[in-house]
Amino acid sequence: MIQRHIAATLVLAFLLSLVGCEERNSRPGGAGMNRTVRVTTVELKPHTVDIERELTGRTIAYRWAEIRPEVSGILKELSFTEGATVQEGEVLYRIEPDTYRAALNRARADLASAEANLGVTGLRERRTADMLRGKSVSQQDYDDVKAALQQARASVQAGKAAVESAEINYRRTELRAPISGRITISNFTAGALLTANQATPLATIYQMDPMYVELSQSSDDLYALKRQLGAFEGGSSDPSRIKVTLTMADGSAYASAGYLNFTGVDVNQNTNTVTLRAEFPNPQGELLPGLFVKARVIMGQDPQAILVPQKAVLRDLQGTPYVYVLAAGKAERRSITVGRAVGADWHVTGGLTLGEKVILNGVNNVRGGMAVEEVAALPETPASTGGQGPENAGGHN
Repeated sequence: MIQRHIAATLVLAFLLSLVGCEERNSRPGGAGMNRTVRVTTVELKPHTVDIERELTGRTIAYRWAEIRPEVSGILKELSFTEGATVQEGEVLYRIEPDTYRAALNRARADLASAEANLGVTGLRERRTADMLRGKSVSQQDYDDVKAALQQARASVQAGKAAVESAEINYRRTELRAPISGRITISNFTAGALLTANQATPLATIYQMDPMYVELSQSSDDLYALKRQLGAFEGGSSDPSRIKVTLTMADGSAYASAGYLNFTGVDVNQNTNTVTLRAEFPNPQGELLPGLFVKARVIMGQDPQAILVPQKAVLRDLQGTPYVYVLAAGKAERRSITVGRAVGADWHVTGGLTLGEKVILNGVNNVRGGMAVEEVAALPETPASTGGQGPENAGGHN
């Protein structure tokens, strides 16, 4: 009985000693912190990276025109194929012209009558003038004839204006395309009663080559970008030199690149955004008005950019990215600010400087302040083949 009690006491003492060793190894400054971990590093060197922004927007036709009648009447004929390309000046619609043809003929007849009256009144004025010189008529008689002549001339001018107006209305019974482009479906069919300058257009023509894309950018981000571009050479103040690429709604890339051709001159007070407009070639008509697209605007280049391999970037429980930097033989934890992904790297915009060494392989085995040994390469083992990717939410303390 006594022997069993002694054996149990010895086992308990042994277990307590193991627990004590674990605690010493886990406490800062314990044996675990004093061991040296072998790691590989990557030295931060300058790279040239595009300064860009990804913005959302919609496509807008380069030009568009709504077709509306300028005279009232019955729609007689549609002279185009809906959805087809029409040319400027091409006849699209015909309104019943009989009423306007009759009005034109009447105006021409009135003009002919006025011109005949002018001829007769002119002859009378010349005869009365001769008689006035011979004292055969009074001055009053001549003044009356002269006034009649002026009135006849005015009637001729009014007749000419009436003929011109009637000709315009007659020509307007044929509705022609004001621009070249693709025409939409017609809102009216033959037999419909049309009203001059009605609110509803008959159809709309879109000129889609080139095509505009209107984008919205935060004014705060725009000013920050201008400051960033001003910090080094490579920024462009000429919009025609700022390249833009498109990503369609299905994720595919649009084949042709475009360029900014307009930057807003004011800030939308409701959204605090500035409107940008890019122009894209669209020879095949792939872009249609109203499409939702994502645009990648390349404002310039940063020749001193810092790129860090994604496998070296860890994240804490709050999602804040950080790396371990080799400093005086020890691992120093450093919070960083990351931008966009460039291949297998992150573009780091804050927290690191060129020339520093970031721990790459073996990063899972280090803690802040731990002594590390830099080696050329590590054996390919699960514990030493890289750190957590930026997609992991967990991290080291």
